[in-house]
Amino acid sequence: MLSAIRRSDGATVLAYDESKRNGPFACSQCGDPVILKTGTSRINYFAHQNTLRCLSAANESDLHRRCKMEIYEALIKDPNVQKVRLERPLGTVRPDVSAVINGVPVAIEVQISNLSIENILYRTIEYHRKGVYVLWLLPWTMKLNEQRYSPTLWEKWVHAAYFGRVYYWTQNLDIVSYRFEPHLKSVPKAKLHSPAGKEITVGGYTIRSKRFRTPVLEARLNLVNDFHPCERYWWEGNGVKVPDAKICMHHPRKS
Repeated sequence: MLSAIRRSDGATVLAYDESKRNGPFACSQCGDPVILKTGTSRINYFAHQNTLRCLSAANESDLHRRCKMEIYEALIKDPNVQKVRLERPLGTVRPDVSAVINGVPVAIEVQISNLSIENILYRTIEYHRKGVYVLWLLPWTMKLNEQRYSPTLWEKWVHAAYFGRVYYWTQNLDIVSYRFEPHLKSVPKAKLHSPAGKEITVGGYTIRSKRFRTPVLEARLNLVNDFHPCERYWWEGNGVKVPDAKICMHHPRKS
């Protein structure tokens, strides 16, 4: 995690501009001791001494920290954004970045690892209960340039929750929106012989892949200027459940 409480004065401090000599530090969520980890080849962060007691103690990649830090630093420079904070404790949830954007309370969740659907549903319900609009993001990957892409289970959930789109973060406040179209694969023609010895032709058609989708770039967006609050009502279909939710999304331009 990138923020912690400095015990000497109770201030919330950020790992990137804090010094070990100013410790000790504590987790703002559970109050347990945390250690400032520094290095020249990675982003500074705080780590729990005991990783078993706090949900915030889960292993976090350097990519995840970089995403959060870049979004945070870009938001604090925007005049239309107030109350920006990394890892703000909200009781039952702690968003990666939160802020009031154009007067709207927004929680930004950047997911690197495969979060369980149960965890996604829980967080989404909690943000709805607290009156906070959530924006689920993933880091962009070059695999999205390919014609064949295998979305994770949680990407499929986000695709359903955001009315057929997934948002990927590229840098600073730059977001790209993708939709997943069916991916068709060809079944080649082949000649076979029936039990009666008659030659028959099979194949020669296309079928819809169960695993793969074709990603289609929909829009290039700015997190502050292009996203708006939206009420998402309960929906269920194709094995996916989406609860009542407050989500932050863009409104596609009509062609």
